[in-house]
Amino acid sequence: MKTIKLINLFVLLIVSTVGFSQNGSVKGRVMDGNFPLPGATVHIQGTQKGTTTDFGGYFTLTGINQDDQALVVSYIGYQKQSTTLNFGSQKVLDLGNITLTPEASQLEEVVVQGTASRRLSEAKALNLQKNALSIKSVIASDGIGKLPDRNAAEAVQRVPGVSIERDQGEGRYVAVRGLPSEWNATTMNGNRIPTGADEGGSRATAFDFFPTEMIGYVEVSKALTPDMDADGIGGSVNFITKTAPSKFTVDATLGTGYNEKSGKGIYSGNVTIGNKSDSGKTGFILSVSQWNRNWASDNFEARRSGDYGVYRLELRDYVGERKTTGVNGAFEFNPSKRDKIYTKINYGKLLDTEIHYKHRVRFDKFNETTETGRVELQNIYNDLIFEFIGAELGGKHLGNHGVFDWSLATYRNEFSYGNIPDRNNNSYYVVKFNQNDVGFNADLIEDRGVGPRAYWDSDGGAMNYFSNMFDVYSDPNFQMDPTKMVFADLELYKVGVMERDNVIASANYELTANDQLKLKFGAKFRDKDRKAVFADEFYGWSGNNASPTLADYREFNIEQPGRLDYLNELNTSGKSFNQVLSTEGMIQFYKDNFFNGNLSLLEDDSELLRNGGGLGRNFNINEQHASVYGMATYSFSDKLTLLGGLRATNTRSIIDGYQFDVTPENPDGILRKVSQTKSYLSLLPMLHLKYVPNEKTNLRFAVTRTFARPEFAYMAPGGTYIAADNEFKGGNPDLNPTYSLNFDLMGEFYLGKLDVITAGVFYKSISDPIFNDTQQGTINGISGVEISRPRNGDNAWLMGAEISANKKFDFLPGFLNGFGMQANYTFTKSEFTIPGREGTTRLPRQGDHLINAQLYFEKGRFNIRGAYNFKGAYITDHGSGPKRDDIYYGDYSALDANASFRISDHFTIFAEINNILNEPLEYYYGDSSRPRQVEFHGLRGQAGIKWSL
Repeated sequence: MKTIKLINLFVLLIVSTVGFSQNGSVKGRVMDGNFPLPGATVHIQGTQKGTTTDFGGYFTLTGINQDDQALVVSYIGYQKQSTTLNFGSQKVLDLGNITLTPEASQLEEVVVQGTASRRLSEAKALNLQKNALSIKSVIASDGIGKLPDRNAAEAVQRVPGVSIERDQGEGRYVAVRGLPSEWNATTMNGNRIPTGADEGGSRATAFDFFPTEMIGYVEVSKALTPDMDADGIGGSVNFITKTAPSKFTVDATLGTGYNEKSGKGIYSGNVTIGNKSDSGKTGFILSVSQWNRNWASDNFEARRSGDYGVYRLELRDYVGERKTTGVNGAFEFNPSKRDKIYTKINYGKLLDTEIHYKHRVRFDKFNETTETGRVELQNIYNDLIFEFIGAELGGKHLGNHGVFDWSLATYRNEFSYGNIPDRNNNSYYVVKFNQNDVGFNADLIEDRGVGPRAYWDSDGGAMNYFSNMFDVYSDPNFQMDPTKMVFADLELYKVGVMERDNVIASANYELTANDQLKLKFGAKFRDKDRKAVFADEFYGWSGNNASPTLADYREFNIEQPGRLDYLNELNTSGKSFNQVLSTEGMIQFYKDNFFNGNLSLLEDDSELLRNGGGLGRNFNINEQHASVYGMATYSFSDKLTLLGGLRATNTRSIIDGYQFDVTPENPDGILRKVSQTKSYLSLLPMLHLKYVPNEKTNLRFAVTRTFARPEFAYMAPGGTYIAADNEFKGGNPDLNPTYSLNFDLMGEFYLGKLDVITAGVFYKSISDPIFNDTQQGTINGISGVEISRPRNGDNAWLMGAEISANKKFDFLPGFLNGFGMQANYTFTKSEFTIPGREGTTRLPRQGDHLINAQLYFEKGRFNIRGAYNFKGAYITDHGSGPKRDDIYYGDYSALDANASFRISDHFTIFAEINNILNEPLEYYYGDSSRPRQVEFHGLRGQAGIKWSL
């Protein structure tokens, strides 16, 4: 309550300050035809008083004296323009639209629409980058549209220092400068987006539910300022949704394509409509997008248990259909020259219908005498649903000396499984059959004391990833037999995750103190809930008759889809695969047996709250984040500017969970609810220096302190205590956040036209990183218990360097001058000490090398470009022993291409293709000779037509 009262008082003081301002203000909008120019420099001639236009091209200047005569606007690639100021008796001078004229030699790409024109997206991005006071990169929507990037995560993978993690070949999570995605802030219109990860515990935001058609700009900040949420050690990625255009606009896109591995179609469509009234007082935009695509992937996973040997080889064949829906709406109302009120509504949904056949070769079931083992078939069917909705109401109010803005927002992100097998048991649904006494290749299997295993040749075994790993059967022509495939169990894997930001309230006031000094201060409050529920239920056969076989459901047996080209990239196939259950058969099996007593819960195999299972994935967390900040921007001259300030953020978490105790008095265990509160104050000073020795050069230096809150699952207060083993495993609500002191040095060199080279170095000193630890302690008054839980570890560091370049080859003769390139490279290195582990290791998810390169041709009506992306291998999970215990995500390269041709003023045709290289997604232990998971997704592409009014 004290925090809320302070914020209310703060807002009241700001409003009163706006009301009592005395001097004049200037406002306007910088345009290129009918389209805004963000990042334009606007200053009062002969003074240091100036600003830059926002993403809508708008600017405001306050504290203007009557003696200020001329306003100058400049923009890369456009002629400077000077406008005479004449206030008369007005306190607010509205200059309306200021239209800049392009320099003909600068901008070759012109798409004529009546008298309007769209300029190079690079010009917008470079102006925003050049004129910013902090270190950032920007992508404009028209730049996104030049590449086949279909969701918000994929849109940012071309930015220097930014990488993405993929799911089924599509971008999902965003990471900055080689740090874990949960250590980066991912925001929409400046507000941190609630997460809805399917495993329930992460703070990382999945963005595969949000289509690129909703995005106006993407702003990547690598050094934060005090007026930004500071819970982003790597940086902040801000997705800015589209707002009302300056005139009546209608855009529509329709596409269709093909997925190579699924052999089925892709369909997409988008409609955007927007307008602004003749008076300029109202404006709106509404955009609706739909993208349906069939997909497939081939995968194998080699699972360990006990030592380095493979106890189970899983051959996984996926098919499915994804449907992404996006809606973006915005409305603005300008009741006066001083005031603007706006509202934004965003909706995104990803429905992923997945059909999955998993064949598990159980080396651990090998009988040395008979040289036989067991093969298992899992028939899997589920709907995964990610659904996001958000709404924001805000305003901006212009005073004579300053600008006051405010916002009220709410967001919700939810993950759930659909109504499979029915709405009462919506789950990841599995029906498993086993075939025993299958002849195995005994040459691959040995027992080193933990049971039969297949060992990789790099560990002294006989199995080799590149030659014989699929030669697991003694009969090379073996095929699974439905009459011998006996029902084993039915699994209902249930997960539900909902995170809701009930209210986000913010207020900011920027005051122009004099020609050299601007002051800005503000407050932000967030109240959020995170709820996670989980259960993994297994049901075995308890009917009067013998367990059914797969052949007993012959009418629902189908040949496994895609079996003959399974993993053809590795010169193998699924020839051992045979009949499987259709989706109708899986549902029928449930209806026939679940409700009539033929199936009984296997308590010991299931993971339930009542038996102490899933404690870290069943919790409720309420968090309140209250922040205040103050910052100053001081121009020593037109060459040197300092921005500095402090942000203070208080976090209060109330965590409700469960604890399960097994003691001699209660051998079956007792489940009880537990609750704990954790509060901490984060003081986050930030300093930026920008030096402009000449018009073509920027030198930047920043020192900032940022942080990352512990993962939700790590904070779960409960755990499981087993008295017989004297062990406790659980979460740790006493975890402290991870802090980082960041140093950044960057140089930008603008070489004329739209050519630029940027280069920089950075260093992060990280304290209190979190790791999983085991040590002795006291539980329930019992000392000497071996306690396994996450803890804050020793300090770590990360350093790196990045360089990027844009160059158009307009010095070449003829059509060759339409060629150009964009490229960037980021190198990072880190060191992390895990207590109890010898030596040092790198931070999780930190890859040494990150490369992006684009080669394009743009001339007249034609545009074609190819984009290459590479991310070096990184550790996803640290083992307890040597390097071969660490799980790595391997090197990954991707090549995509897009081409378009404008056939008239209103119509453009396009074609695009993704994943041309078809490189596998690889996880491995230590090095690639010990694969853990390998997955191929195949090529996909589509073609279509765009129409613009």
